[in-house]
Amino acid sequence: MPINKKLINKFLNDKMHITVGDCDRLLTDFGYAFSKSAGSHRVYHKKEAIPIIVVTPKKSKYVNRAYIGLIIKYLKLER
Repeated sequence: MPINKKLINKFLNDKMHITVGDCDRLLTDFGYAFSKSAGSHRVYHKKEAIPIIVVTPKKSKYVNRAYIGLIIKYLKLER
């Protein structure tokens, strides 16, 4: 499955408006699989890679920028 460059640009340039669905789409494009959900935490795993945790927001539909930064770091999206 091809990597969605428009979604990557959204992660790099518009960190305030990333939803859980955006995180799910990007992580599955990079080969991560949704493993489990424990309360508000969603865990994604990939063989021989650090598990990535995305916390579902309670009062907003957008994911906290700190988690977006971790996804960018772990997937090495920075230019």
